[in-house]
Amino acid sequence: MITMLMSVGAGGAFGAMARYLIGAVLTERFGVSSWVGTIVVNIAGCMFMGCLAALMASSGALSPNLRGFLAVGFLGALTTFSSYTLDGYGFWMRDELLSGFLYLSASVILSLGGFMLAYAGMRLAMEGGAWN
Repeated sequence: MITMLMSVGAGGAFGAMARYLIGAVLTERFGVSSWVGTIVVNIAGCMFMGCLAALMASSGALSPNLRGFLAVGFLGALTTFSSYTLDGYGFWMRDELLSGFLYLSASVILSLGGFMLAYAGMRLAMEGGAWN
């Protein structure tokens, strides 16, 4: 358990640094907005997760610790969108299309809604003097 925890943690550290560097380089070199970096890491992360999932499904070439490092740690920190896509693909493969559609839709809608609710609540708390 501790070895897996360390593998996931190390992967997460590298994934977070990679996410930051990709965004920083895109902004510095091309003057693009932050959402461009986000979409680039989301797409790249999903592509990497697809390759990794295919490799894991077809062979036992990756140890559990390496899978934890790459899939949960690195890609989880790089972009949780890759895990979301893997889950959505799982619904597709099990022919659970309605459940998959509901999961994918609810994830986007509820995450955005949760963000908006928390943002508005925090703004109200800050304006009301709760943070002074």
